Amino acid sequence: MTFQDFLAQIQTMKVEEFRAQTEEYFEAVISREGLDPLHKILTVYFGPPLKPEGHSPSGKANRHAKPHGGIRKDQTMYFRQDGECAECALLWPWGGGSRITIKVIQSKSSGPATGLSGFLATLFGRK
Repeated sequence: MTFQDFLAQIQTMKVEEFRAQTEEYFEAVISREGLDPLHKILTVYFGPPLKPEGHSPSGKANRHAKPHGGIRKDQTMYFRQDGECAECALLWPWGGGSRITIKVIQSKSSGPATGLSGFLATLFGRK
């Protein structure tokens, strides 16, 4: 399944509010009643969550979520990386608990110089 096929599958669900959609980003609000079907779709695509709701985020989850607003204990994060392409889904429950914001993101690195090795290469003038 491609990322676009995955996004199309999510859009078949009942969505209360569409917030944003591009080829690499999707954001919407769903009701808590739609959470179980959403988790099934996300698990088929990503596998189990990197950071399940109710668990403290690991260092890896924090690193991957930071560019997208971070991750808290009450939130869920799905993640997968295939070469230079990273994809994640973030589920952020609202304070009242009846609604959840879902953000689905695909990001592609600009080349092999990513992470600490990319930072050091940039710092020392190597590409």
